[in-house]
Amino acid sequence: MSFRQLVPSLHGLILFEVAARHLNFSTAASELSITQPAVSHGIKQLEGTLGHPLFLREHRTLSLTTQGARLYSAVSSGLGTISEALAEITNDSLQRDKIVAGVSAVLATEWLLPKLGSLRQDYPNLQIEIRCLDRDPDLPSSSIDLHVRLGDGNWPGCTSVRLWPEHIVPICSPEFLERHGPFDSISELVSAPLIHYVDPYRFRPGWGDWLRALNLPVPPNLPVALEVNDMLLAQKAAERGEGLLLAQRPIIDQALDTGRLRIAFDCPLETGRHHYAVMPSGTGIRKAVTQFRDWLLANTPR
Repeated sequence: MSFRQLVPSLHGLILFEVAARHLNFSTAASELSITQPAVSHGIKQLEGTLGHPLFLREHRTLSLTTQGARLYSAVSSGLGTISEALAEITNDSLQRDKIVAGVSAVLATEWLLPKLGSLRQDYPNLQIEIRCLDRDPDLPSSSIDLHVRLGDGNWPGCTSVRLWPEHIVPICSPEFLERHGPFDSISELVSAPLIHYVDPYRFRPGWGDWLRALNLPVPPNLPVALEVNDMLLAQKAAERGEGLLLAQRPIIDQALDTGRLRIAFDCPLETGRHHYAVMPSGTGIRKAVTQFRDWLLANTPR
């Protein structure tokens, strides 16, 4: 006999599971938002189909028969498994448009966060989780879908898409520039108080590297007023007038546009490195990841 012949409808099993769990038809009716007679009628139909009583109906009490207990164990387990599977499927569906993006704190704060409104307009169903990282993660073994990082585009186990070049300029606050500037030469510039950013995990050009790249001599004692190991902190220190800082465009563009920072001397340096959208290779790229990657490309300054 087929399952459909044995149990014409799952409705009776659902009624039974709730009634057996509560051992009370009225409570079962309340949970199912039906009447108590409807529960009683459904149970009687199921008992008739199976040819066995499932409940012992005594005065104001309800208990399971041997066959009822046997059926409850099977039905509760089966419906529980079905419920778990449905929850997983539902969660997968809800998460299908979610992306985990890894970026530096300064890029997230100064470049990505101000543009999230544009991202939501372009992709209203895209949910993004931003993880601020102080080092480049091993993407193939991480839960990060896409990481924006600086380099040459070659990372084992990864696929990368070029975004913007490393474009370094000296910046400071308007008040600092008024106090110490204007600067007519780079030698005057590097005589003013400097903020030195040191990345403990990745190479980032410092003042000496910047001068050497411009084929200029490096003074034996640069006037470093402050040294920090976090770029966001370094930028905030520059905004407060603590000194000059070497910073990257377009990350600082919003600070320039709003007047929080000024370019202290117009002598940009392009190092030949680029920022990339980096993704683990070897598996299909989800639609959400593709959308975010394409949005990054569309918002990359040319």
